[in-house]
Amino acid sequence: MKDATLKVLYLQDNQLQAGALQAGKVIKGEEISVVPNRYLDAKLSPVILGVQGGSQCLSCGMEQEPTLKLEPVNIMELYHSAEESKRFTFYRRDTGLTSSFEVATYPGWFLCTMPEVDQPLRVTQLPKDTSLDGPITDFYFQQCD
Repeated sequence: MKDATLKVLYLQDNQLQAGALQAGKVIKGEEISVVPNRYLDAKLSPVILGVQGGSQCLSCGMEQEPTLKLEPVNIMELYHSAEESKRFTFYRRDTGLTSSFEVATYPGWFLCTMPEVDQPLRVTQLPKDTSLDGPITDFYFQQCD
């Protein structure tokens, strides 16, 4: 998974970061596991995103403001659990070659990276003006076998 500026997502200190090739430094992107959330409207393309072979999953909690974090929960347990899975769910929206991921528990909030390299993956509300120095909410998402 890469953002629209081709920064790859990698895991560092139990946090997903977005980095790019710099000064010969090669970053191996983290493989993202994906399963559908079977308990939400399939027309909205609800997905659960995991890392480390699905042993940790991205969540935004249920607090007043969304906070993106990795939680040590197996992606397949969430696949089979209606009650627990919503805070781990993102609505995938395909827009041509890229996709955006809206937080299911916080409508209008999306996964994003920042223009600077080696910054954490986070969530943001879509700004009214989409300036070049703002959050990047579009991702290239390539399926692997």
